Amino acid sequence: MPDNTGLRREQRTEKSSPVQLIWKDKTGTDRYISGRSLDISASGMRAEIGEAIEKQTYVTISCLGLGVQGSASVRSCARKGMKFIVGLEFSGWAWKPKTRED
Repeated sequence: MPDNTGLRREQRTEKSSPVQLIWKDKTGTDRYISGRSLDISASGMRAEIGEAIEKQTYVTISCLGLGVQGSASVRSCARKGMKFIVGLEFSGWAWKPKTRED
């Protein structure tokens, strides 16, 4: 869903693909969840998952369908029906769309 408000650094591209997130909760327990990506830009993505993740939590993200693998910070998390929409900002790397040669 492209955002034309001018508030975003990069334009978002709608992309739906399986995504996996791994993080440590407040108690230090490793957590794992699968979901699906909603959209992506060079600096981050939104994903739909089945449980909330606290803001500013660092996660390891894997979305092989989009060529995404690395770390990200949770910037937002909002309930939408029975799911949660998390906004993730990539940490120290940028996403580049796959080309036909990849």
